[in-house]
Amino acid sequence: MKARKQPGSKNVVFKTKWFTIDTVPCEDSSGKLYYRLSCSDSVSILAMTDDGKIIMVRQYRPAIEAFTYEFPSGYVHKKESPERAMKREFEEETGYRCRSITYIGSFKIVPSRINNTLYVFFGKEAELLSGRKKDKDTKLIMVTPDEFGKLVLNGGCVDSSSGAMFQLAHLKEFL
Repeated sequence: MKARKQPGSKNVVFKTKWFTIDTVPCEDSSGKLYYRLSCSDSVSILAMTDDGKIIMVRQYRPAIEAFTYEFPSGYVHKKESPERAMKREFEEETGYRCRSITYIGSFKIVPSRINNTLYVFFGKEAELLSGRKKDKDTKLIMVTPDEFGKLVLNGGCVDSSSGAMFQLAHLKEFL
């Protein structure tokens, strides 16, 4: 007979450099183990230029075998603050820097299977850094808030976190 795991304990059953698959106790009466995906927390930014354009990236996502439109984002490294990770990722992906950045909230993207947190930021006055090269695997897309809405309505492959961030920015009156 296997010993029952204590609440909060986990057992790693598969590990890569990007994520692990863990078993954790299920809190229902079945006593069965539950499988979850564990990965680093991540950050994302809805950044706007002085002329009111939102900076997005178009990139290929192998998991869905398609290109997506997303707000710049990335993982938080160990011992790195979400704000520092966001600044680093934004500059790496876009070659831009914001003069003003505000933390606006966080999300659990897929709480039924993934245990990480997405920290969300809003950036104003984004400007291209001179001599700075952006990530070669992304294409920059500049849209107005109205164009973003049309992209969603016309079936553009916008990831769900970008849609949620856009709504949160509206609710907090950043847009």
